Amino acid sequence: MRSPLGILDIGSNSVRFAILDRGGDGAFFVPGGRKLTCTTRLGKGLDETGRLSAKAMADTVVACRRFCDRAAAEGAPVYAYATSAVRDAKNRQELLDDLAAACPEVKFFLLSGEEEGRLAYRGAMGHQAGTLLDIGGGSAQVVTDRWAVSFPTGCVRARDVCPEDDLSRMRDTVYSWLSGRVALPEPTSGPFRGVGGTITTLGALLLGQKSFDGAGLAQLRLTPELLNALLVRLSALGDERRAQMPLLVRRHDVILQGGLILSWFMERLAIPFLTPTDRDGMEGFAMWLAERGHIEK
Repeated sequence: MRSPLGILDIGSNSVRFAILDRGGDGAFFVPGGRKLTCTTRLGKGLDETGRLSAKAMADTVVACRRFCDRAAAEGAPVYAYATSAVRDAKNRQELLDDLAAACPEVKFFLLSGEEEGRLAYRGAMGHQAGTLLDIGGGSAQVVTDRWAVSFPTGCVRARDVCPEDDLSRMRDTVYSWLSGRVALPEPTSGPFRGVGGTITTLGALLLGQKSFDGAGLAQLRLTPELLNALLVRLSALGDERRAQMPLLVRRHDVILQGGLILSWFMERLAIPFLTPTDRDGMEGFAMWLAERGHIEK
């Protein structure tokens, strides 16, 4: 088995970290399936100000340093990629400079939306044809084996335009917002898979999980009917009770917005069901690093 590899995903809602191993066939996997998350809300307020907040940047730097220390303890080199919030921010270089100073041993990559989607597709779909839907904090990607498109329509941005808690009004607001931002190039076909914290968390809730188990997601067929019934139940709880649910402690105030984004895409793409998976851009990024010669093949 080759040396372990640390991967940092600097997203609009959270910083994620995992140490990946490689099997004898060269395939990347996360032992035990455990990916660590620190919610920093880097993309909060970005549409309004065009800038990353000082607090969110500081929180992101602290999270990355802490994860790098974990990787160092296990002898794993770290590679990092940043996505929607960083690429869209006017002051992104300030954050990148702070990260380079705090984590000088890490090589950072800034991905375009299409690159982000392609890497998630590689991680989730492997060599299988189909359609991947990736809903993050700052953006959403739709990817097939032929094309990839990215839109600034993640759950954190949706909360900025729709902070209320009435599901019916939220649906009208989010659907209208998405219709003005999303245009798909051509029809898609299955099988359909979904990645990103919104989709995997909703999947875990539908399976009745109390703590997240990514391996269990493969058995779920997430239909529009199941999704909408779950959103009704979550809305009826109110934000205070959602915040007490273990899976929603750091996502309670964006889960309805994220779920409505998913609902809209499923309607627009006529998706009968999709399968959530926690294999995503982190595994895809590791594959990309190997193919580009950044790490040993």
